[in-house]
Amino acid sequence: MTKKTEENINPKRLAPYFITFCSGKTGVGKSVLTLNIALQLSLLGKKVLIWDADLHFPNQHLLLGVEPPNRVNEVYKGEITLSNAIFKYNNKIHLLADQPVGGYNERYDQNTFNKIAIELKKNYDYDYILIDTQAGISYELLNIANISNLVAFIITDDVTSLIDSYGLIKIFLPYINKSKFTLIVNNVIDKEDGDEIAEKMNLATEKFLKIKLEYLNYIPYDRQVRQSIILQTPISLTQTESDVAKSFSMIAKKIINKNQFKIDNMIQKLNGKYKNKESEIIK
Repeated sequence: MTKKTEENINPKRLAPYFITFCSGKTGVGKSVLTLNIALQLSLLGKKVLIWDADLHFPNQHLLLGVEPPNRVNEVYKGEITLSNAIFKYNNKIHLLADQPVGGYNERYDQNTFNKIAIELKKNYDYDYILIDTQAGISYELLNIANISNLVAFIITDDVTSLIDSYGLIKIFLPYINKSKFTLIVNNVIDKEDGDEIAEKMNLATEKFLKIKLEYLNYIPYDRQVRQSIILQTPISLTQTESDVAKSFSMIAKKIINKNQFKIDNMIQKLNGKYKNKESEIIK
């Protein structure tokens, strides 16, 4: 294989890996989970963009304790460029923050999000883009999930969380590739509790929807999480040896492994493609 061909299949060109975090109802800890997984990915050496796509109650900037001068809704409106809206929290974590509730209530078509996603893929070198979304169903959420490589449904042991997330999965099925679907169980007592809740969800989806979702991991209850929200200091940065931080780290490692598997498959396909072309040239 020529040097030029090797450059053509540089794994970096396959980045970024888009992940949508969603939930059937509010109050399941989706935003905190999104932020801490992003931080864990950055601690593993990955460059990450957090895209706050909650059009009604964006709060990623609040969780980080920052006040970005520009917001992504200005990009939606065509008032500023995407590069001007990206806030650099540190070298590995960047943020596309949105305005707090009351900033606007316009509805955007799917092209609004697609244009941003395409620009991020073409012109930026992020390894991962984690998208925090509003709870429940919307056209925006369907489109964001569709352009993502992975969709993580966040559930808890609350009955309404399970019912609402089941309903969300059912709505997604005709529109989103089911191989993207994964589960994360948040705010539970221990591993046994998390495994049991994930099993309950999958029993329902297997019986009625004929699908089984990959279970990424559980996040244990920790009162320090609430304290980290109040202090605007993410627990992944302050309580690095805690069980909850380790659980976030395990999810981050699983995500990296899934992305690496995708990259390896793509390289194999490209290698096969170029080998076939070389054989044709020799003939």
